[in-house]
Amino acid sequence: MEIHYLPITWNVYHDLSRKLAASILSHTPDIDRIVAISRGGLTLGHLLSDFLRIPIATFTIQSYTDIQNQGEIKIVEPLKTRIRGKKVLIVDDVADSGKTLERAIAYVKRFGPTDITTVTMFYKPRSVYRPDYFAEETTKWILFPYEPTEMILAITSSMQKNGSTKLEIQEFLASLGYSIEQIRFVRKYHMS
Repeated sequence: MEIHYLPITWNVYHDLSRKLAASILSHTPDIDRIVAISRGGLTLGHLLSDFLRIPIATFTIQSYTDIQNQGEIKIVEPLKTRIRGKKVLIVDDVADSGKTLERAIAYVKRFGPTDITTVTMFYKPRSVYRPDYFAEETTKWILFPYEPTEMILAITSSMQKNGSTKLEIQEFLASLGYSIEQIRFVRKYHMS
């Protein structure tokens, strides 16, 4: 199955974050605490913390084993901030399958918040969970600007398995917006 990618620049990411913040402030202005799901929700959580002027807490869920395979969803770093009696905003990067958000909501409920609202940068229509707020809907694999090494490695690995040459891989990565410097860095420090 061919994967279609959606490259996101820092400027686009920032604009979409501000759009989300404006929507949240217009419709759910009384949130007490942001709870960002690490790792994907950290950058959006940080920006929303600034835009909304709300403190942030985090916990870590791991689920993806590679671009196409979601593994077991597990909490690997617990929430360490008290949120009992608080109205919280759970933040993640994308509602892909929706299973991570479902797991996150069940986990956060154990800490006794009075209300939970959810937000993601992107929402995929196949998701079993639709967040309360999202900036855009897509079916593509999103290339976030904060994970170039991870994505260059994953795309390279996938293309190598399909028999692509080093030059073909480099040209494809460049077509997605990765610079030659980013590609060289990954090749030098993370590929044997």
